[in-house]
Amino acid sequence: MSNPNFLFIANEYLRTHLDVFTIPEFCKSMKAQGVKMSESDAEFLLHKSDYVFSLINKQFVTRAGVFTDRLFSFKPTKEEVEKGFFLLGHRCMPFINPEYSPDSITPINSDGIKVKSKATVFSLNLAMDVFSLFGEGYVIPFVFNDKSNDEVPLASVKYSMPQEIKLTSWPLSAFCKNHYKFKYGDRILCRVQDWSEGIVEMFVQKSEETKMQVSEAAIEREEWYSNFEDGLLKSFDRNGPSESIEEQLALLFLENQESLCIENCGSAEEFLQHTSKIGFSNYGVESRIWHKGKDVPYVGKWNEDFSKDILISTISEYFDPAVITAYMENSIYESKKGLKTDSIEELAKKIFPAMHKMSASEVDMILLNLKNQHAILCQEYNQFLDYNIAEIRKRVLELFTQVNSIMSSITMSGLEIKDFPQQELIVLTQLYAHLVRLIDEVENILIRDQFPIDDVNLSLDGMEDTYEGISGVLFNSLEMNIKKSFEIVKN
Repeated sequence: MSNPNFLFIANEYLRTHLDVFTIPEFCKSMKAQGVKMSESDAEFLLHKSDYVFSLINKQFVTRAGVFTDRLFSFKPTKEEVEKGFFLLGHRCMPFINPEYSPDSITPINSDGIKVKSKATVFSLNLAMDVFSLFGEGYVIPFVFNDKSNDEVPLASVKYSMPQEIKLTSWPLSAFCKNHYKFKYGDRILCRVQDWSEGIVEMFVQKSEETKMQVSEAAIEREEWYSNFEDGLLKSFDRNGPSESIEEQLALLFLENQESLCIENCGSAEEFLQHTSKIGFSNYGVESRIWHKGKDVPYVGKWNEDFSKDILISTISEYFDPAVITAYMENSIYESKKGLKTDSIEELAKKIFPAMHKMSASEVDMILLNLKNQHAILCQEYNQFLDYNIAEIRKRVLELFTQVNSIMSSITMSGLEIKDFPQQELIVLTQLYAHLVRLIDEVENILIRDQFPIDDVNLSLDGMEDTYEGISGVLFNSLEMNIKKSFEIVKN
């Protein structure tokens, strides 16, 4: 790439471009801005980007292109109507950029005026409901990290949960016209005006229902719930559980825009109260929307054709060069403290547990690169900058070494992935991905002074317990499956 800012330039395009495009068109646009990019590099970038959907015939469309100007809605709860303020929580999902937290979205009214937010106290039960689509494991952090919550730290949650919490909210009255007073049953109809900037236009949609008569809008909304359910059931077979509930919903609306993005639409949170076929299901330590009462398997119709390569692709997808740097810096830090440290060969085995399956030339190449990188880091190393995060990094690496080892053992066994315990496998891959992200954050020099050590230590407590709970099951399964495979060969 000729321009050092190529990622910024590419992402700016992918955050704002609204029309369907091809790889040559993308490359042409990049070239006009000083970025020379081969079509193969462009294709790799587009398939990796969270901003893009891949279409048929090698065409692409951005999330901004799919969701800008599309209609969606939600119905404020009785508590919100009584207080006169509403929360956003997951209600703009998946229409808004997922990088935006709910408290950073900018609602505007029908006059185009930005509505100011206010810190308002709500019951924790309401907050948990309105943030529930972020999924298990993420709801509490999203709620407690809201910018308006200045009283209850996330780290205190393990001791007790408050009854109420202060959260960012917006006044219902700011969206009403002609002195209208918002009533329970009314809805907020929304349209993303600027996806990149997180600006959402909102209108009041008055309820037309009475005790004696069901409105046409309500009948149309019931049909919407039916279309929503049918689209999700088909998506389960085609797309599986996806990376998150947010991505499940994004793919659903991508594939069913015309029938779902209508004026008399329902919402995902209301749908889950309507349906008897779909609900929240366990997906390792997370959750997904799935067939009600069933766990999501690791291998299903969506990936069974390449199931043997799933763990390898997971490792290659999430592995980050920062992992190597972290191991090296941990070793240098400990050597400066006079502690016994691993040799380059020992570090290599921790980073690449499958080295014993590589050729001699591949091993030599890895060791040479690690030795060169270690020599460079020794010259540049600043123990003072490292002091704040050294202990937490060591703890993260110790758990990563264990997770990485068992991932590689299963991958290199050549056994069928579907023969292993599915939920434990899912948890293992989630731990792997999360630990790599943590390592990347630890190695980000720009945030070292603000690194949330207490929160990460709390998170590690849970991850270590989780690993302890699954590792024995997976090791036993690996041993039994290897034994079975020998018996089959012997027979």
